[in-house]
Amino acid sequence: MTAPFRTFVRAAATAAGLLAAATVIAAGPPQTVYRCGPDGRIYSQTPCQDGQAVNVEDSRSAAQQRAARETAERESRSAQQMAKERQQREAAVRGQQPIGIKPEPVAQAASAPKAKGKRKKAAPDDAGTMSPVMRVPASAAKP
Repeated sequence: MTAPFRTFVRAAATAAGLLAAATVIAAGPPQTVYRCGPDGRIYSQTPCQDGQAVNVEDSRSAAQQRAARETAERESRSAQQMAKERQQREAAVRGQQPIGIKPEPVAQAASAPKAKGKRKKAAPDDAGTMSPVMRVPASAAKP
């Protein structure tokens, strides 16, 4: 036998072995699962104290299982496509600066009070602009 032929035979035997193992695993006996814990929130493959066996066999028909698989594959492809589109949109805007949108000035209603201009501060010695309460008599200011 030549070396390439031996390699081919080994690869074919390995593939056949893997296929047989997958078939045995898939068609293996149903697994027993136990529901454990005081409130039944823990699942185990080994029996536990106060545990209850749970039926985990898939009761769906082959057609229902196939339809579920096809739906899952279709949704997976759709999710991958949406993720790809999102990544393309993000790549397109990467590096752009945000634009400055300034709001338009709000017009004052006719009934609104008129805006007052800024008032100048009165000088402290300017007695004419101070209220009478704030004025200090000249006699009291001199020691």
